[in-house]
Amino acid sequence: MTKLILASSSIYRQKILRKYYSEFKCISPDIDETPCLNEKPINLAERLSSTKAEKIAMEFTDHFVIGSDQVASFDEQILGKPGSYDNALNNFKMFRGRSVFFYAGVSLRNESLGINRNGIETTEIRFKDYSDEDMNNYLDSLDTFNTTAGVKSESDLFKPLVDEIISNDEYAIIGLPINWILDQLAEFD
Repeated sequence: MTKLILASSSIYRQKILRKYYSEFKCISPDIDETPCLNEKPINLAERLSSTKAEKIAMEFTDHFVIGSDQVASFDEQILGKPGSYDNALNNFKMFRGRSVFFYAGVSLRNESLGINRNGIETTEIRFKDYSDEDMNNYLDSLDTFNTTAGVKSESDLFKPLVDEIISNDEYAIIGLPINWILDQLAEFD
C-alpha cells in the first residue's frame, strides 16, 4: 500500500479521498496563500497546490503527498472566500446570468522517488438569471461563508441558481481533482 498524505485540513477533500483510499494522513501545510501581484487565477491555483505538496513532502520524503487548491475567477479576477453574508450576496448579484471559473490545482510529490507532478482541472459554472428569492434562499441556507466564492455546489438550494456545470471531474469543484490523482497513483499501487 502506498504511503499517502493529503496536504489539506479540508474535511470535504478528506471525504473525497477516503472513497478511494482508506488509509492516509492529513496534514495542513499552513502556507501563505496571498496572490502575487498580477497573478492569474489559474497560476495561483497551480502555485498553491505545488507549494502545499512541497512543504509536506520535504518532511515526509518517502510518502506520496497530494497538494490541492482551488481558485475562483470572475471576469478574470481572483475571488476568495467571502467570509460574510454581505460579501457572498455581492458575489451572487454579480454572478447572475454569468459564468464563474474554478481552477483546481493538484500536485503529487514523493521526494525519495523524485516525483513532482502537477495538474489543473477547470470547472465552469454557468449561472441562470436567477430570482432574488432563489439567491436569498441559497445564501440563507449557508452555515458558513468559508467556501471559494461562496459556492457550495452540493447544496440542494444551489441547484436552482445554476444553468450548467461543465467539468471533466465532478469533485474538482470541491477542490480535489480525484480523477487526475487516481491516474497518477495507479502506476504506484
